[in-house]
Amino acid sequence: MHTILITGGTSGIGEGLAKHYLAIGDQVIIVSRKKGNLKNAIYIQADLSLVSENYRLVKTIQESYGAIDGLILCAVVQTARKNVLITKEDLEFTFALQYLSRYILSNQIPFNENSFILNVATPGRKGNVDFDNLQYRRKFSSLKANIHANRLNDLLGVGFKRLGIRYILYSPMSVKTVGAKSAFANPLMSAFLKVWHKLFGHDVDETVNRIVVVLQKSSTESFSAYELSKPVDLSMKTFNLQNAKRLNQMIEELLLNSNNNSV
Repeated sequence: MHTILITGGTSGIGEGLAKHYLAIGDQVIIVSRKKGNLKNAIYIQADLSLVSENYRLVKTIQESYGAIDGLILCAVVQTARKNVLITKEDLEFTFALQYLSRYILSNQIPFNENSFILNVATPGRKGNVDFDNLQYRRKFSSLKANIHANRLNDLLGVGFKRLGIRYILYSPMSVKTVGAKSAFANPLMSAFLKVWHKLFGHDVDETVNRIVVVLQKSSTESFSAYELSKPVDLSMKTFNLQNAKRLNQMIEELLLNSNNNSV
C-alpha cells in the first residue's frame, strides 16, 4: 500500500485521482479548504494560499505519516478576478496558491524512495517569467496571473532536485469540472466557455486514465512534462535551467523573509 497526498482533492481531477488510488487500495490524504466525503480518504483542512499553512501541513505529514509515495498538486481557484487579491501574509493569492504552495510542498514534504510528484499545470506553452513582477501584482488580470504561475511551475519542475523523486508536469487541457465551467461571471464568457467545453472538453474520468498512463510512461525519467498523453519538448525556453536557479534563489529569500516576519 502506498500513501498518496493530493491537494485540491474534493472536486475535479484531484477527486478523480483520489477515487482511483482508493480503488486500488492505497492510503489517500486529501488537503483542501473543506472536508470532502470520499469513503476511507483522510482529510486535512488547510488554506494553501498561506505559507504558514503549507509548513503546518508538512509538519503534520511528517509527524502522523512519516513519508509519502506520491504528491499530486491540483489546488487551484479558477474564478476570474479583475483586482489583485492579497493574502494576510502580504502575498498575491494566485502566486501563493498556484506556485508558492507547490514549491514548498515539493521541497519540504517527506518522501519514501522511488516516489513521484505530479504538478497539474500547463507545461508546453510559450511565455516568459517576469522576474521584476514575480507575484504579478502590477497590470493584474487573473488570467495572466494564472499563466504566469504556470511558467513559474515550469521552472520549478526543471530545477527540482531531490534524490529518488521524479517530477512530472502535466497539462490536462480543457476538463469538464465545476470550477472550470463557472470560472467567469460575465454571461458572454460563461456561454462561450460552455460551448468550448462541449466541443473540446474532456471528462474527468478520461483525464484520470490519461494521467495514470503518463505516470507509468514517465517512471524512468527524473523530470518530464506532458500535454494530455504527449511528451512536451523540454528544450523550450520556458524550461531554462539558469532561470530556474535564479527563481529558486528568489523564492528562498522570500520564504526566509516570510518566516522571519512570522517569528
